[in-house]
Amino acid sequence: MFHNAKLVGVLVEDDEERLEFSYSDEWLGDPGAFSLSLALKVKKDSYGHLPTKSFFENLLPEGEVKKILEKKSSDNIDDEFSFLKKYGIDCAGAFVISDSETISIPSEFASKEIKLATLYGHLDKKQSLTSAMIHNEGGRFSLAGAQDKFPVIYKKEKITIPLNGEATTHILKPYVLYLEDTQDSPYNEYFCMKLAMGVGLNVPKASLIDGKYPLYLVERFDRLIKGDIVTRIHEQDFCQAQGLTSRKKYEDEGGPNIKDNYNLIKNNSSLPVKDLSQFINWIWFNLFIGNHDCHSKNLSFVSTPEGLRLSPFYDLLCTVIYKGLTNKFSYSIGKQWKWFDLKKRNFASLAKALEINSDVLFKAGREMCKKLESQLEKEVPEFEKRFIKVKTAQKISKEIKKRITHLQTNISHLKK
Repeated sequence: MFHNAKLVGVLVEDDEERLEFSYSDEWLGDPGAFSLSLALKVKKDSYGHLPTKSFFENLLPEGEVKKILEKKSSDNIDDEFSFLKKYGIDCAGAFVISDSETISIPSEFASKEIKLATLYGHLDKKQSLTSAMIHNEGGRFSLAGAQDKFPVIYKKEKITIPLNGEATTHILKPYVLYLEDTQDSPYNEYFCMKLAMGVGLNVPKASLIDGKYPLYLVERFDRLIKGDIVTRIHEQDFCQAQGLTSRKKYEDEGGPNIKDNYNLIKNNSSLPVKDLSQFINWIWFNLFIGNHDCHSKNLSFVSTPEGLRLSPFYDLLCTVIYKGLTNKFSYSIGKQWKWFDLKKRNFASLAKALEINSDVLFKAGREMCKKLESQLEKEVPEFEKRFIKVKTAQKISKEIKKRITHLQTNISHLKK
């Protein structure tokens, strides 16, 4: 594992596929050295299997996307070590993973332009773009999560993929391939990100490439782009930070709850008041838009010169407009999982668990209601003017208004 060609540490795997990680002497002696995660602090002693796995496994694709990659590959890549050894050149965060003992920054980067027609051709055949970019186009990357996506360099409206280690600038997503009636998911995410920005959530720049198939394009928050210079910025998702694998990203599967994530920010952010306010607003926003997939891997810290900060929010979309997906929120609120069963006492219970005044929590919810109502009046007409035949914004707007009507009655009884 390298940072700017400097050896950070070594990942090894034994015959029983147990992992071990140790920081290099070079990194230990570097005054600017920083930890992979809060669960993997810089120290001389090596880390065993479970803490090591909690970081590196969370760099990998999940679910159907990973299965497709494994099926298409001529190599055995069904474990973390093998996958990252082959494809870990471009991952989340600041580090490059390579099986070489040393790496060097090339004097000139090489990249390959990917035409929209090429992407449409793969989608015509219902092929995973993650798999196509790796197996057909020479890409070497590992992006976490279950959605089909791949990292790109996006400049002057050209989509390219790096061939010799250049840092990517954006992530491109097609529609969700493995679910029915999700052809509009790029429109969904684009619209929800516009709403999020409008209500004051910190989100990266996002756009939508409209065409035969819509493609969602979002700027990477773990990259600093200044002209032609792209610098990798380190990040760790909240599973990595808490030493958990992706199997525990959901609360009901043993993962962090709202209080766990709140305290993680409170105890580790260099600006906790600001970041905790953003986190509370993020919970309200996801609850109102019907995003029931806002698990703990969709929260991250980024490393800054001042310390850790809550990253811009990502993967914001209304999941409940699609049939077959859960009607349970990602987190319990006062022991209640379903939005239509939430009462004032459930939110009061959450406030007590977070050790904050319930007025603060209720006020944040009321303000989110007002901001969303205002943004819907602006964003829905703009969306429908640009995408005349797409009804996604109306569907999401209807869902949000329904939730506001119910939830407002349960957060408006405290004094304003």
